[in-house]
This record gives sequence, structure tokens and C-alpha cells, in this order.
Amino acid sequence: MYKYHPGMNDSSIRQLAFKTQLFANNIQRAYFAKASGVSRFCWNWGVYQWNKQYQAHCVNPCLPKPNGKALKKQLNAIKKDEFPWMYEVTKYAAQQPFIFLDRAYKDWIEDLSSSKPKHLKKSRPTFKKKGKCLDSFYVGGDQVRVIGDKVKVPNLGWVTMAEPIKFDGHIHSMTISRQADKWYVSFSIADDLPVLPSKNQAACGVDLGIKTLATLSNGGITHWHTPKPLKHALTKLKRYQRHLARKIKGSSGYQKQKQKIARLHKRIADIRLNTLHQLTKYLSKHFSKVVIEDLNIRGMMQNRKLARSIADVGMFEFRRQLSYKLAWKGGKLIVADRWFASSKLCSKCRKKNEHLKLSDRIFHCVYCNHSQDRDENASVNLEYYEQFYTGRSPGINAVGDDGSALLV
Repeated sequence: MYKYHPGMNDSSIRQLAFKTQLFANNIQRAYFAKASGVSRFCWNWGVYQWNKQYQAHCVNPCLPKPNGKALKKQLNAIKKDEFPWMYEVTKYAAQQPFIFLDRAYKDWIEDLSSSKPKHLKKSRPTFKKKGKCLDSFYVGGDQVRVIGDKVKVPNLGWVTMAEPIKFDGHIHSMTISRQADKWYVSFSIADDLPVLPSKNQAACGVDLGIKTLATLSNGGITHWHTPKPLKHALTKLKRYQRHLARKIKGSSGYQKQKQKIARLHKRIADIRLNTLHQLTKYLSKHFSKVVIEDLNIRGMMQNRKLARSIADVGMFEFRRQLSYKLAWKGGKLIVADRWFASSKLCSKCRKKNEHLKLSDRIFHCVYCNHSQDRDENASVNLEYYEQFYTGRSPGINAVGDDGSALLV
């Protein structure tokens, strides 16, 4: 197992995440639920104390402002007498929420005075309600042990994973969370594999769509069809939700029906995510330069007739995955200008067809009589975007802290 050393050149470190399912028995599930409850309780206790102490500071400025470290010390002072049940789970379940809370309040305060758009600003930390929030808890790297497909959870023992970790590196931490009725573990791993220049120097333009997920201008696969998981599961989802509406809220039948709906939503998300991973892996493996459009997803979602279909594609997730996978392979992601008319330009003579409608699925150039599928024509224009339509194109070689691509 690779060990991380502080003196190592951080430019060579890749931060990886590996997530897999846990095959837990009833005793282990009970422990996970208890640890998640401790984490949720500490967060709510911290939010209450933070608001209370901040109001006291506003009345009397001599009193100190609240912070995560001070709140953690206050809880530790009374934990043994008032909350002894916290010692039944890992210490991180009662400590890490205060670090997250301190970070959340700082981000919220910074965004209050920033010039960010309202929808990009962080909201004020609020209480977490059981059954409404994600059940999860954090474990630090000093308490993580992994052997093959087994992971050791503090105060519990060894738990079987669905598969062993696929990456070598130093495990910083792990987070155990519940989705639907299954438990998953996610590892944060530091890997020092060097970024090698891509041997394949081919370029590709990618035109995203609803009917066809992606149309590629180059390579063996031209059209990458979308599975439309939400559309295919919509009938079943509506039936499940009708059954839930007839149940008595809070009853065992109500809880069972909620689990069925949650499992169906999880399956829909897994199908969509698997398709995007396959597509982005194919692009990063076969091309050193990929050109995509800078789509206004938020504006596109305002169309009430197409919003569900657009959301079912996962366009922003596609861009996020492609940006970091190309960076790993030494490739380059180019984002064309939002107002670049890729669909209206002829890929042969570069003349613009101003009268092209959305219903026109075949592009016909009135200047050179070139005819081609609309999406294929757009993908070819995107491939040669940097060469023909701009002197310098924004390249993406890194990923920000929030997972978004950084323009350089």
C-alpha cells in the first residue's frame, strides 16, 4: 500500500474517490444507523449552540464568536455525563460534524458579501431531520484498515465490501452512507501516479442532445444513445407514488413503500451514471482533445416541456467527469463559446444558415448544397472550433474544489 508523505511534491498527487456497497448484517446495519444518528445529533447540537452564542455575541461583543473547535470542546466536556451513548460508536461521528459545521458557516458568511449570483451562494446551515437527510458518518484515516474486500469499522469489526479497492494509495478517510436500503462506503485516496502525455493525438467534437446523448465527430462510435432511465421508469414510479399516497403516514406499510420508491430512484441514478462513465472513459481513452459546448443548463431547464428530458441526460455531470478524466490522461478539454452557432454553420464551407429551425434534423447548406445530419454537422464544427473560429480557445486542465472545470 502506497504511503503519503507531507514532503512529497503535491503536484503529483491525485485525489481519488472509490465507492462500493457494503454487505452488512443486521448488527452492522444497526451500528451504521446509530453512528449516523450521533453525527446528525452533533450537527444539530452545534447549529443550535452556534446560533445561540452568536446572538449573545451580538448583544455583548465581549463574548467570543462561536467556532467549530470551541463547540467541539464544549460537547466533549458534557458528553460523558449527558450523552454516554456516543461512546458506542467511532469518535469521528461526534467530532467531524463540527469541522463540517465550521466550514459551512464560513462559506455562508463569505457568500453573503460576495457578488455571486443568488443561486450559487451557499445557504445558512440548518437542522437535519431524521428520515429527511442523508444518513452518513465520517471515519478518519487513522482508524481505517482495509484487507482485500474487507474494511474494519471502529468499535464494530470487519465488514465485507462488494469489491476490493481498485486504487493504490494512502487512504485519507472514508464515509459510510445509506442510499435507499443499502449502505455504501466511499474512500478518499491520495495517489501519486504521474500524468503521462496522451499517445493518441486525435481530436473529437461532441454534440450533446436529448434523443442521442452524444454525437461524436471522430472515432468508431458516432452516436452514443441515452438509456433515458427516468422516462422508462416513469410509469412504475407514478404507480408507486399513488400507492404511497393511500398509506397511513408513519405506518410500517408507508415506510416499506418509501423504500421501494427510494430503490427505484437509486436504480435510475445508477443507470444514468453508468452510461456517463462509459462515455467519458471512451472519450478520455481515445482522444487527446475533446471540444464540447458551454450549455446553459439552468436556462434550458426553464423549458417546461423539455426540462424532464434534459435532467434525465445529466449534461453537467458529463462535463464534470470528462474534465477530470482528460486531465488524468494528459488530454485537454475545450469548451466552445456559448454563442458559437455549431448547428447553423456548414461543416464544409463554414457559411451560416440563419433559417435553420429546431425541427430541421437534416442540415442543408444553401451555399454549397452540403447535406448532413444536424448533430453530426454540429460535432464536426466543434472539432475544428479552435482551428477555424478562434485564435485561442479556453482549455480545461484542472478541476475545482466543487468538481467544476477550471478555465485556463
